[in-house]
Amino acid sequence: MKVLLSHMENDRKEAKAEENVKKMMRIADISRKITAGSIIMCNFVAGTYVTFRTLLLPYTGRVLYYRAYFPYDTGIFPKFELTLIGQITAAIYVANSYTAVDTFMTMLMLHVCGQYSSLRKKLSNLCCENNNNFRIDLARIVEKYDTLNRYAETIEDRFNSMLLIQMLSCTIQLCVQSYQAISALVDDDQGGLLVVRLFFFAIYTTYVMIHIYLYCYVGEKLFSEGTKMADAAYDCDWYNLSPNEAKCLTIIMCRAQISSRITAGKFCSFNHQLFGNILKTSMGYLSVLYAMKTKDDD
Repeated sequence: MKVLLSHMENDRKEAKAEENVKKMMRIADISRKITAGSIIMCNFVAGTYVTFRTLLLPYTGRVLYYRAYFPYDTGIFPKFELTLIGQITAAIYVANSYTAVDTFMTMLMLHVCGQYSSLRKKLSNLCCENNNNFRIDLARIVEKYDTLNRYAETIEDRFNSMLLIQMLSCTIQLCVQSYQAISALVDDDQGGLLVVRLFFFAIYTTYVMIHIYLYCYVGEKLFSEGTKMADAAYDCDWYNLSPNEAKCLTIIMCRAQISSRITAGKFCSFNHQLFGNILKTSMGYLSVLYAMKTKDDD
């Protein structure tokens, strides 16, 4: 992680053109807004869950919010209250830690995408008629492009195992939460608390879907920005170059065809199609669970 952050710092120091600086600041502002919004939402979800479980206490009795084994009797005062406070604190801490990792990775990927965009601009302006340092400038672009690809591959290597677990867990969570929401509607035995319960299900599933979509969005954007390097090489004025110089551009075009990706454990790439597949898979499992429940009731 230290290497990745040092790369970001170096990119900021190397940005001399005002356009590049503004682009980096705009991406940083987007990352900051995503982080702030995610933290606010995760704390809102945690607060809603605590409120929901607190309202359930008259129905469930002195039951902890999270089931666990404790080497003491949690049903007596003040052990119950202290344990409950500990569980609430731990839940908020875990939710914020979970969100911090997601938004940190999103920030890293958006930075790479911004650097790809700036590099594309340099490549498009490379082939002017009076450029006598074409090979030197192209070598710098290729070196920077290779550095960005290694940067993206480092992120992929560090996070792909975690992303596999995230993808599977989000699929299961969407299925289970939807099943519980349907069960609450069919078997309404909590009176006025049904609205609170459904409200929590709605914001929690929205929170899960937003985070999995963040992965899919930055994965799609990373691949798209990387492959656009080939378009930039094609759109530049290559006809002003000598045949040998024009052939140098084909190296970048070939490399751009195998652009960097973010994967879930090397099994599948994160993109908009994967997001749709996750939703379809979750709803498929949900239909199976509900069919089994209906069959058992009959």
